[in-house]
Amino acid sequence: MFTRREMLRLWAAGGAATLLPVTQKNHLPLGFRQATANENQLRSPFVTPFIDPLPLPDVIESVPLFDAPECDDFIDAEKTNFYKVVTEERQVQFHSELPPTSIWGYRPDYVPAGEWNFVMGPTFKTNICQDIHAGLVVQHINNLPPDHQGFGHPETSVHLHGGHHPSRSDGFPGNIDGQLPFLFGPGEYYNYCYPMLDPGFVDNVADPSERPATLWYHDHAEDFTAANVYRGLAGFHLVYEDPLSTSIEPLDTGDETSDRGLHLPSGEFDIPLALQDKTFMPDGSLFYNPFDHDGFIGDTLIVNGAIKPFLEVKRRKYRFRFLNAANARFFQVFLINANGRTQPFDMIANDGGLFSRPLRNRRKFLIGMAERYEIVVDFRRFETGDALYFEDRLGQRDGRGPDGDFNRPKRRKRTRMLKLIVGEDVDDPSEVPDQLRPFEPISADRLAEAEVTTFEFERRQGAWQINHLFFDRNSPMVVALQGRPQIWRLINKSGGWWHPIHIHSEFSRVISRNGKPPPLQERDGIAKKDTIIL
Repeated sequence: MFTRREMLRLWAAGGAATLLPVTQKNHLPLGFRQATANENQLRSPFVTPFIDPLPLPDVIESVPLFDAPECDDFIDAEKTNFYKVVTEERQVQFHSELPPTSIWGYRPDYVPAGEWNFVMGPTFKTNICQDIHAGLVVQHINNLPPDHQGFGHPETSVHLHGGHHPSRSDGFPGNIDGQLPFLFGPGEYYNYCYPMLDPGFVDNVADPSERPATLWYHDHAEDFTAANVYRGLAGFHLVYEDPLSTSIEPLDTGDETSDRGLHLPSGEFDIPLALQDKTFMPDGSLFYNPFDHDGFIGDTLIVNGAIKPFLEVKRRKYRFRFLNAANARFFQVFLINANGRTQPFDMIANDGGLFSRPLRNRRKFLIGMAERYEIVVDFRRFETGDALYFEDRLGQRDGRGPDGDFNRPKRRKRTRMLKLIVGEDVDDPSEVPDQLRPFEPISADRLAEAEVTTFEFERRQGAWQINHLFFDRNSPMVVALQGRPQIWRLINKSGGWWHPIHIHSEFSRVISRNGKPPPLQERDGIAKKDTIIL
């Protein structure tokens, strides 16, 4: 039987995929435009900032049990939750002053076509389970047009990014000879099984320090991940901890106890924020250049599918879960007041889940494609009526990445992305405790036992290679054996491109960067990671 461990490959979801050019048809319908030689100076229409509310997609509801024989080993009719999600083409507005835009997106199956008005898909909220049958089964139904025009490709594979899943449910980017087909086209569906178990659970050696916090699901088709996600195929999957739970029903009820009694901000005070960039034509249609070999960069920053929205907040603590869902753009995020002065916040998690302890009084963070960072902002520091902003200061000029280096990226531009308006006082039982998810750094003895494998990322013969090899879905690059520690040395020799490297199925520890300790937000003993910026 094919297992993900046997097929581990370093295939970067998001950023690396944007750098693979593809040929598309030239005749495009309203909603999608493709570059021509004289359109390089295209600019999106101006719209009035901060007049539209921040979109917050609804939490998806479970549906009655349906037949999913591929997941039978993990199903119990009394414990498993079932969901159906439709992938479709639909019209949405990114701003009230723009005409409707045609996108590809996810919606719950029980919501009639034409009534899901969000750019992003429905949000999942689930718990870590202590029962092998208490997870969830998600049926993704492909209703994309088979005769579509423009960039992207209607054959899809859905990856729940950052999770620990059975291999057939991981959203592999293509079909593998002699194995299950992972891609499914218009008129087809695919059942995904997500047991939501701690790694090692089935062997009675579960590791609770490997629990995720913020996942996201997105299309993962080989060569088309960038274009399909740009068209809208992305959504949040938020995970909560409850070691006593035997049901997947979310405990995020707003009582601040949904994460092991940590009393982190919860319910309506737990806000996911997806950062993206787009370029719009005057008629509202999306512009995208698949021939930009540096990676396409849009000129308009988007939060949860809206251009410069606003959010009214109460005077209390809020948890914000940031996701970089862009194709090739990095962000350096600051919280500022109306005068432009930076404001502090506590950082509590990244894409590898909760930190072992919070990082207090932070004032910025760099976030690459597919990375996630979570912060807590205490609005009791401000007065009712105050305005604050999440601002990007990176000002990236092209898809290769920011100027400067990882520790000191250059700042070129200040762009306010989301306005926060402070409202009334409310009770605030939430807190950010001094311990979140305690775990020890890997010991020196364990490191000494590890086998070291090197992966060099470079561009050769006009395309991307790892260790001088092109991607081959039928030929594993490395076999990682269970129980044997490995150090993977990742080296970027690509000649100027920054890369987000996503290793599926397992969290990793960052031991060093260029021979030096990494920053605290990814340092072993404090943080784990599933996506690494090089």
